[in-house]
Amino acid sequence: MLRKLHEKFNPTDLEWRLQSCGEKQGKFWGIALCYVTNRAIMNRLDAVLHPQNWRNEYITGPQGGVLCGLSIKIDGEWVTKWDGAENTDIESVKGGLSDAMKRAAVQWGIGR
Repeated sequence: MLRKLHEKFNPTDLEWRLQSCGEKQGKFWGIALCYVTNRAIMNRLDAVLHPQNWRNEYITGPQGGVLCGLSIKIDGEWVTKWDGAENTDIESVKGGLSDAMKRAAVQWGIGR
């Protein structure tokens, strides 16, 4: 069942962000980053595991960041994997929480 967490996401679950851009010798260039939304990760967890079989928790991380523990109930036992992120420049707390959860989800193979 956990293998279903690894499945590719639908393109509608992905967002794009322009990381950098510029002009060189009259030609414009840009680097775009693709990422899965936190909402898509929660929907995946609900669909595969059902809401009662996963949970997340947050604690303060180093240097003002945040750590997210993403727990999945396996054979009646909670197994937790942790990862963290710094607060972001835009919506700093919300962004830090979302980024930490997305990084913890990768520990489970989601979006990897």
